[in-house]
Parts: sequence; structure tokens; C-alpha cells
Amino acid sequence: MAAQNSSLSNDFPEKKEDEFNDFYTEVKEIEKRDSVLTPKQQIDRLLRPGSSYFNLNPFEVLQIDPDTVIDEIKKKYRRMSILVHPDKNQDDADRAQQAFEIVNKAWKTLENEETRAKCMDVSDDIKINYP
Repeated sequence: MAAQNSSLSNDFPEKKEDEFNDFYTEVKEIEKRDSVLTPKQQIDRLLRPGSSYFNLNPFEVLQIDPDTVIDEIKKKYRRMSILVHPDKNQDDADRAQQAFEIVNKAWKTLENEETRAKCMDVSDDIKINYP
């Protein structure tokens, strides 16, 4: 019985890694799909159920990789902020304002070198502990 348990435990990390890789692939496909969303779809993405958890990650909000250079982050922020800006979405100005504030907060977090470094540390930690 001990030998059987041993073989099961050896398979477990590989299975977990496969599951994580499947999950990560799915996330990347969603990010690619979401990167071309309309203003209304971006607002919906930022305000969807459970979004308060996802919106804690500024990389998720701006749909960028953690290793993106600051100039590219700034460009992405500008495009996204214009896309969801309340003045550009007057038919849904309240929700657009909320989405705009989320995008702005993500930029402020990543604009600051110290807080960006902390976010990157968390991202690196995840990559190391969940390869």
C-alpha cells in the first residue's frame, strides 16, 4: 500500500502542473479575446461579478504582462482610459466612471516604481510557486 501511495504522490505534482498549464492557457486566450473589446465590453469586464478580486491586480486591469516596460504600460493605460472614459460613454456614465477609476488606480499603482516592484514580486512569486 505504501508503494501505491508513493506512486500517487509522484503523479500529483505533474497532474497539478498540467492543470495549471491548462488554466494559464485559458487565461491567455481570454486576455487575447478581451484585448479587442468595445468600450461597453471593457466596462462590463471591469465591473463583472467578482471583479473586485480581479481588479486588485493592476496587470489584469490593464491586460498586460508583468514584464511590460513602463512606456508600454503608459500607452495601454491611455488607450484603456479613453475607451472607458465617462465622456466617451455618456449613455452609461456612472458605470463608465467606476471603470475609469479602476483603470486609473491600476495606472497609479504601476506608475510608482515601488508599488510596481511589489506587484512584480507577487507575480514572480506565483510563477515560481506555480510553474
